[in-house]
Amino acid sequence: LRDYQIDGLKFMVEHYRQNLGTILGDEMGLGKTVQTISLFCYLKEKEGKRGPSLVVCPLSVLSSWTKELAFWAPSLKVLRLHNSGKSEKDKKILAENGTNYDVILTTYEMLKVPYLASFFSRTFFHYMVLDEGHKVKGHETLIAAAARRIHCENRLLLTGTPLQNNLVELWSLLELLYPDVFTTLKPFEESFNLNENHIDSNMLFQAQKLLDLFMLRRLKSRVEALLPEKLETRVYCPLSKMQVFWYRALLMKDSALLEKLDRDNEDDDDDDEGISKSSRNVLSNLFMQLRKCSQHPYLFPGAEGSNPEETTVSDLVGASGKFSVLDSLLRTLCQKGHRVVLFSQFTMVLNLLEDYCDMRGWKFARFDGGTSRAKRSYLVNQFNVEHSPFFLFLMSTKSGGMGLNLQSADTCILFDSDWNPQNDLQAMARVHRIGQKKKVHVYRLISAHTVEERIVERAAKKLLLDKAVNHDSNETDASTDKNSLTGTGTGMGVKDMLKDIKFGAQAIFGGNTSFELPTLEEIDQITNR
Repeated sequence: LRDYQIDGLKFMVEHYRQNLGTILGDEMGLGKTVQTISLFCYLKEKEGKRGPSLVVCPLSVLSSWTKELAFWAPSLKVLRLHNSGKSEKDKKILAENGTNYDVILTTYEMLKVPYLASFFSRTFFHYMVLDEGHKVKGHETLIAAAARRIHCENRLLLTGTPLQNNLVELWSLLELLYPDVFTTLKPFEESFNLNENHIDSNMLFQAQKLLDLFMLRRLKSRVEALLPEKLETRVYCPLSKMQVFWYRALLMKDSALLEKLDRDNEDDDDDDEGISKSSRNVLSNLFMQLRKCSQHPYLFPGAEGSNPEETTVSDLVGASGKFSVLDSLLRTLCQKGHRVVLFSQFTMVLNLLEDYCDMRGWKFARFDGGTSRAKRSYLVNQFNVEHSPFFLFLMSTKSGGMGLNLQSADTCILFDSDWNPQNDLQAMARVHRIGQKKKVHVYRLISAHTVEERIVERAAKKLLLDKAVNHDSNETDASTDKNSLTGTGTGMGVKDMLKDIKFGAQAIFGGNTSFELPTLEEIDQITNR
């Protein structure tokens, strides 16, 4: 173990002795898994504990947990539960032998399976460990309710993103750890409402001090001096003429509603009062369609033409400014010997990217929500193996953004940006993590003068909340500037959506869009390592 990981073990042991629930909030890639395994070993070898601890993790990292346990603690007896079999034989084996294991490893989905839920609620565990603990940030979800029903001596939450959007999420995590203490969320809810530009700076300071009692958080930049740096570059992509056509058509289709909402907005300062549900739904749908247009017009039915089989690589690339920039970027990166992990939120975009890779002859792998558990492990192993033939790994942001180790790549491309900036940080951390030996370059593609540009701006402001509350446990200066946070709304009301749509409309109809793509010299410059 590294020195800071030993410190992490000491922190957890101290909390165990005081019977305190704990959040291990180390930045992604600092080895929260191995620190937890060291805690299990301590409980068995030093405290003489017998019987199981429960680890609940996302499906995407189940195999990783299994391998890490086998590698670091082969003496621990591990039971992996991930099937919904209801045979009487399975139930009997689990009931009679479940307590003979040191670690029971399962997934969040399995917490809701009836016969397993019954076993979990009847069994008393030394520890309940929730990996990617922010999955229980929604206190009213079925998963959070199932986690509360588990009987355990203590609880440990592992999350590199303990706070993502608001202080209510923080309350949800603390309520799970200390249900008798955090009985009401009202103070958390009222102290930080960015939609109304209301910020209680004193409450933020108190939240920092509160977290210091329960959470240990270290950043890679502070504890991993030998970890190569990460450099993020925003690449603004022009819209193609075909994208401009579709963007205009979408705006014109709902122009009457947009004009009405704009007039009402001038007369009324209130955000959503008086606006019908149907109008909100139309506006929300328009916003999503504009996002799709910002990626590629072929996402719309009929846009590709009557015979998609005749589409050439030039057609596919030329129809989207982003694809044109990506094409130049990937060809340059391939020539320079770099390996790339590319993330997108949209399965339909991954489908187009897969067609593009086939046309270009790239050797690639793909991983999304529909990829089976066995195939996930196989693809990751094949990508990371020495002299791997894969140049590119296509991933969905959420499915591939948790717990995976892809440090054999040195480049991360965010084809589109998530509403929640923490999901993008999770994605980057698949490449920039312990074991990485090269400087990691992140390229964030943004369609200029569109709603997408505003999404990125809002996401950047959301990170200020994380910085204000989830500061490094080693930092001494935890001051928060209220003015820097004002206006960084985490939600999207009608007024916000309307502003963002108008932002793109002014460029589209005002003739301010540029069709000039980056030159090969400019692409070469940003890929120069």
